[in-house]
Amino acid sequence: MKTADFALTLDICTEDGSRTRFCQNDEPIGEKTLRQLVSPRLFSPPLLTLASEHSVSAIPTRTIDMILAHTAAPPPLPLPDRWVDAVEVSEAALFRLAAFETAAAENKHVMLAEIHTLGDWMIRLKLETIVPATLPEKRQLWSHLLDLPVIPFRLPAGGIGAINPANIVRVTVCPPFDGIAETALAADLLQSIRS
Repeated sequence: MKTADFALTLDICTEDGSRTRFCQNDEPIGEKTLRQLVSPRLFSPPLLTLASEHSVSAIPTRTIDMILAHTAAPPPLPLPDRWVDAVEVSEAALFRLAAFETAAAENKHVMLAEIHTLGDWMIRLKLETIVPATLPEKRQLWSHLLDLPVIPFRLPAGGIGAINPANIVRVTVCPPFDGIAETALAADLLQSIRS
């Protein structure tokens, strides 16, 4: 049964830079699809298969950089341990540091992450976590970002997204956490190498 006020649009962003769009207006089928998208094992099977009454599409999961599910009725987001929230933000959010001060007052740790994938897709996420007690815990929390089976997040206009960590080529976070500068390559060093 088709419901006029339910709509689900899936954007599958792949490592070759292409975006494939699928639409579903049938509420029960759309809700079932959304439940499958929140699985922590989303990118584990060899193929992501999407079917309709007209056709079946199969996409190798190793080639998927990111999935965006646009809907007004997203399911609860299963976040990794110690995460409070993950939401897509605009570039302007990088310059609004008031969010950090508000989160700190609420005893949350907030970082902005700019994630680039093989297909040249880029997304900015505001990640909130429970405040790590020690510096090693803080380092571990962020250093294991790429070890996650999937990076889930909310879309600001409604919906959810999932990033395939295997296809991430670069992550830039701000603000940097204490102690990382001592173990990272210095930007001045990289500038002198280019000259």
